Amino acid sequence: MKVLIYATTFGADLLSLTRYLSEQKEVEVKVLMKDVDKFKEEGIFKLWDLEVELFESNKLNIVKGINGFDPDITIMDNNIPLRALSPKAMVLWHGYGWKGPNDEEEFKWIHRNIRLSWGDMKTPNPDIKWQCFGALDYRHRTKISGFHPENCLTLGSASHDYLRQKVSKESLQPFYPFDIVNKKTVLIAPTWHYGEVFSHWGDDDTLFNKLLEDLNEKRINVILRLHDSFRFDHHYIEFLQNLEVRYPNVMLKFKDINPDNFLDLQVSDLLVTNFSSIANLFYATKRPTVHIYPVKNEDESFMWRNKTILGIRKKKVESVKFIWKYPPQDNGGFLAMNFDEMMDQIHIGLQEPDSCIAKSEEYLEKHMLGADGRNCERIFNSIIKLVND
Repeated sequence: MKVLIYATTFGADLLSLTRYLSEQKEVEVKVLMKDVDKFKEEGIFKLWDLEVELFESNKLNIVKGINGFDPDITIMDNNIPLRALSPKAMVLWHGYGWKGPNDEEEFKWIHRNIRLSWGDMKTPNPDIKWQCFGALDYRHRTKISGFHPENCLTLGSASHDYLRQKVSKESLQPFYPFDIVNKKTVLIAPTWHYGEVFSHWGDDDTLFNKLLEDLNEKRINVILRLHDSFRFDHHYIEFLQNLEVRYPNVMLKFKDINPDNFLDLQVSDLLVTNFSSIANLFYATKRPTVHIYPVKNEDESFMWRNKTILGIRKKKVESVKFIWKYPPQDNGGFLAMNFDEMMDQIHIGLQEPDSCIAKSEEYLEKHMLGADGRNCERIFNSIIKLVND
């Protein structure tokens, strides 16, 4: 069987599934992606020693595919090719999180592009399937996003299989500038949709410095990982870069510059996030997560940021309730409603590494098939069935 990975972001589930497929007999897998050379410099490529051909996407191959390679199926995340590159296809969505509404209106271009390539997914379609992370995701995709139930498969998260596997920090040390073996590491990974991370609690400059000074005094490493740099205002990027210069314990990363987050998830002892979907990956490590309540009040209006074909769009939203698929109280760790509460929870999480296990396991059972270590197997079996039918 020949598999084409059509990647907008080659990481998390697509990357994990690619590794799994590359280890299966009689499976040939190739990856079409942007910035191949940049990805090959990432630690995960060297650590996993991936024996997979990576091809740089261009105007020709995103329409015609890889020259000389005739795949049976195309696996993609959140970007659909302009035409079918294979008889069959599967959408492995690029993350599971709280952000919504992911309704038919928001997904109208996805529906349109899928229809033009592999046919309509609002009716039963034997040629393309949509991967769901769990029962709640399946319900949302079929009742809110507009996909026919026959086209949706509940398969879990491929990356959970590998995140459950322990990796020695000694093997990860070459990829970090500070001591990760003898010091603890905090991963701060906010979503970009709410703008500045702490602005709803006060001044971002003051609060960020207060947080980083505290962690620096405690000899705690910090990986400050954000989304693509082009999603942020220039002055905010400069502010973040100055933090990295000021604090020797801080390593700053942007997704478009350092695309892989897998090693950051593996090396970190605690995650701090304002409900980025990265939390749903980190839960599989069983380590503590501190969630920043992302707005001042759920019933107050605020500026919501979204990426469109015309660039970053800011829209006034009357209530955050309208853009949540489910409430942030439904999570796998701590929930901080103010800055002091967040600091207390970070201290607890670092001192008590098992403090969120029960909560994260409960969440994963409810939302993501319990991270049972069989997700790649489930996805692979679904691929075989889809190709053979």
